Amino acid sequence: MPRLRILMIGIGQRALNDYIPAFSELSQEVEFAGACDIDPTAESRLHQALLRHGNMSPPRFFTEYTDAMDWVRPDIAIVATPHNTHLGIAHELLDRGVPFLKEKPFAMAMAEAEEIARLIEKSQGYMRLCLQRRKHPLYIHAREALARIGRIRHFEATYQLNADAYRVGWRARHETSGGGAIIDMGYHLIDVLQWFFGPPATVYATTAPKMIPSGAYEVEETVLANLTYASGAAGTLRLSLCETRKDEFITVYGTEGYMRLTRKSFDRFDGKNHHVEHLDGDPASASALNMLCETITGIPGRQGVELEVSSGLEVTSTIDAFYRSLASKHPVQPIRWEAQSA
Repeated sequence: MPRLRILMIGIGQRALNDYIPAFSELSQEVEFAGACDIDPTAESRLHQALLRHGNMSPPRFFTEYTDAMDWVRPDIAIVATPHNTHLGIAHELLDRGVPFLKEKPFAMAMAEAEEIARLIEKSQGYMRLCLQRRKHPLYIHAREALARIGRIRHFEATYQLNADAYRVGWRARHETSGGGAIIDMGYHLIDVLQWFFGPPATVYATTAPKMIPSGAYEVEETVLANLTYASGAAGTLRLSLCETRKDEFITVYGTEGYMRLTRKSFDRFDGKNHHVEHLDGDPASASALNMLCETITGIPGRQGVELEVSSGLEVTSTIDAFYRSLASKHPVQPIRWEAQSA
């Protein structure tokens, strides 16, 4: 069988650190045929990354994605570009019938999310979002284990790290990134909470003071939120881009026990606080390689695309509620929740 021709659009750290190794691992199945970035100096960084991973042959490099699509005629594309470019690139790929794997977010706002959904439906196109935690064995196990701790009462979730990329460049500006701790860094954890508990009924979000008060960056840096659900369950979520220690966990409390999930471990306790289950996991077990493999094998059909779109719309609605709550300083309902409950 001929190898699938891959076009990589966006040659940033995600491409260099995650996708290039994946292409190397899949060299018998895929051909890295083209790369595209508006920064022409990205080509030299790409060549260095290729040398580090088995001296792969360099792809043809472009600075315009339409030129890249014309020349490469890809069997599949990967999109890892600034958030404000995703819609235009997706539109072009769907028009050309090219399946693609896209980095988060699903969209920058509800109107854009609905447009992407319409484009996919109209073209019957194939798009997947790179949401690794939904493929991580510990997260899959934790979702299944929710039924073993009884009726869910409340949870606490935290995702924090120390990053400075949001303080300069496209990530620092609302018009190009859409935001910081919520839509950029926090998208994955918000998606997991939606996967576990469904859409929240209300969102009440607040921000902490900036780490650098005089900093020119516009995006939110640390967010604390209270979430409530139709079931009566409640939860707290903390997202931060500027903490000295990286941390990610979800602790869920039910009527018959509780569980704690991290990227490295899962622990469950019964109603008497007895430790009844422990699993270890590899934080890298759900990787770009796995997501690329799943995308490739799914191309002949469209299984999962409708679910991907529905989930993307719901998560975008929740993220929209976060930002509306920050602006109004009050609890708000996600827009799609209002439509469903009207």
